[in-house]
Amino acid sequence: MPSSGRKHKALSTCGSHLSFVSLFYGTAFGVYISSAVSDSPRKTAEASVMYTVAPQLMNPFIYGLRNKDMKEALKKLVSGIAVL
Repeated sequence: MPSSGRKHKALSTCGSHLSFVSLFYGTAFGVYISSAVSDSPRKTAEASVMYTVAPQLMNPFIYGLRNKDMKEALKKLVSGIAVL
């Protein structure tokens, strides 16, 4: 890639994809571990719902971070929390 802007865009896209994939497989691993540790059908069902719901709820947020306005809002939020 000849320009640094293209490299930054590619890295941003790759980072978004990697964060979503790690969230997806992380929750799947959590479901697997929770079902191995606990024999409770209720806890297994709760873990399965988290596996199904959590990555899809975070998906718009993860891909929204590619937007400059979202990045600035997140920086303000984090800096406001750090001050408290």
